[in-house]
Amino acid sequence: MDIVIDQQFKSLIPPLTVDEFGLLESSILAEGCRDPLVVWNGVLVDGHNRHEICTRHGIQFKTVERAFTDRDAVADWIDANQLGRRNLSPDAFKLLLGRRYNRVKKATAGAPVGNGNAKKQLDQFDPIVSIPPTTQSPSAIPAQTPAVVPPKPVSTAAALAVQHGVGEATVKRAAKFAAEVERSPRLQDAIAQNVPVLQVKRELKEEKREERRQENAAKIQETVATASQSILESDAKFSTIVIDPPWDWSDEGDQDQLGRARPDYATMTLDQLMDLKIPADDDCHLYLWTTNRSMPKAFRLLEKWGFRYITCLTWVKPSFGMGNYFRGQTEHVLFGVRGSLPLKRKDAGTVFHADRGPGGHSSKPVGFLPLVESCSPGPYLEMFSRSERTGWVAFGENNV
Repeated sequence: MDIVIDQQFKSLIPPLTVDEFGLLESSILAEGCRDPLVVWNGVLVDGHNRHEICTRHGIQFKTVERAFTDRDAVADWIDANQLGRRNLSPDAFKLLLGRRYNRVKKATAGAPVGNGNAKKQLDQFDPIVSIPPTTQSPSAIPAQTPAVVPPKPVSTAAALAVQHGVGEATVKRAAKFAAEVERSPRLQDAIAQNVPVLQVKRELKEEKREERRQENAAKIQETVATASQSILESDAKFSTIVIDPPWDWSDEGDQDQLGRARPDYATMTLDQLMDLKIPADDDCHLYLWTTNRSMPKAFRLLEKWGFRYITCLTWVKPSFGMGNYFRGQTEHVLFGVRGSLPLKRKDAGTVFHADRGPGGHSSKPVGFLPLVESCSPGPYLEMFSRSERTGWVAFGENNV
């Protein structure tokens, strides 16, 4: 008998691992092909691995013919049969289960897929029999035959849940999972190679982020090159932003808290800072410099600009400076995140020791931007910058 291999039917079957296939081959070589191959009108339905091994080694095998109404019924039988395998990965199980649900729902919704035979296979359940409730005593109830209530329709999810020993919610989640896998060749390959789908989904998400970052970087370079408009007025978006606001400290309580530390640059009020447009991407890291005293205002800025606070980095200076109460020897960087962009490294601490920068008062350490680059992806923007750095778009206090 010439057996036809249907590639669509074959693709429905989760592949064996190398070890599993080796064990099957060893068994067939030692004992022959004990189980018959299932065919439908000459098309192989079940036993593709056995057929391959037997054909390659010239081993005889038997076949058994099964009757199906259409290809849709064959596909459902294959999925149902494979769901009984003990060696299925969790992802493969969800795929097969969800695929059965989606196939039946599509067929019964009137879509031109088969004639609904798959639905008929799911509805083999006993009718529901119930006795109407009563508050009368047993002696007051005349003898009668219990009323038989017509069977309630059994949902596809409920039928599959019973067949495969899971909950209805699990079936419906599997349906969404299967639909997602069917749309993505990468996810299909992951299941075929027994790679966790969640891992591949994370990789795909990061690839999309990187693609968007590259598009933004190209857009930023074009805007900078043509100088046609300010970056802050364009639609360019950055994945990492460092901002050292020109804080106006006159709203922080004391009459003369600035003393000799009064800055020699123009400052901005909190309201002005809160009104700034921050060109952040949907997934973005923000490094917000603040003094100890201005931290309450910095937290307000994070919230206003749409970032959630994650942690605080602390710069420890080699010696203390000015201060009306305690002498300051630290500055802080509030680290905020928009979206879910992860760090590039896992060994960065929240404290760094460095000399003061070369630019005088409020000048930041020269090693800070390299630290940021090691932790966060580009494109990079530094707002209120005092210098330029390769790979960064920098704006000084007069560029906003």
